Amino acid sequence: MKFTLKWLSEYVSIGDLSPEQLADRLTMLGLEVEAVQDLSQGLEGILTAKIVEVRPHPDADRLTLCTVEVGDDVVPVVCGAPNVRAGLVTAIALPGITMPGGLRIKKARLRGQESRGMLCSGKELGISSDDSGILELDEHVASGVALVKELGLDDIMVEIDLTPNRPDCASVIGIAREVAALTGSPLQRPVDRNDLPVLDGRNIDFSAEIREPELCPRYAARKLTGVTIGPSSGWLQQRLLA
Repeated sequence: MKFTLKWLSEYVSIGDLSPEQLADRLTMLGLEVEAVQDLSQGLEGILTAKIVEVRPHPDADRLTLCTVEVGDDVVPVVCGAPNVRAGLVTAIALPGITMPGGLRIKKARLRGQESRGMLCSGKELGISSDDSGILELDEHVASGVALVKELGLDDIMVEIDLTPNRPDCASVIGIAREVAALTGSPLQRPVDRNDLPVLDGRNIDFSAEIREPELCPRYAARKLTGVTIGPSSGWLQQRLLA
């Protein structure tokens, strides 16, 4: 079970406890903490950037010359990613930055063209397994901003080795209940169950039959309609990424 302290703080305050102190308290409660990780580690100095112009490389078919806006600066970058295009907001590592994998970025000339930085994929940043192209951010994101802030990775992740007898803690709200009991802080419920609509079973066009009631005394089913497959909203992507 993984959660971040920012996510947890939406439901309960941990007060003056440090992440390490919280981990110790949870372990003493029987929720063994396996890891406490700073999600921003290794991403210090990675910035958002906007590609303002794209031109073919004169001497390499698979490379592209990009003019990239990073805050108030404009830098040339040679890139080989297939999804490079003008207007794309992405992540850049400027000269002097060391990537999570240990690669140190330097000014270079690639096939005779100056490159002052590297446009990064999610895999190169260690935040996803996608290496099909450079990271694509929302077009409204400003350039020159710390990537960890934009992605909500200026946070601490806690991982718990959840045992089978504690399914009540297999959610952030479940962990928040334990922290509330531990610290005495009030639990902030995101939804009041009394405000939820009650379905009486009418207008349902399917049924379920229990043929072995001794083996299955109760069966519950729910039909979902109006589901649209598409990218998750930004806030959910950030939490899944963390």
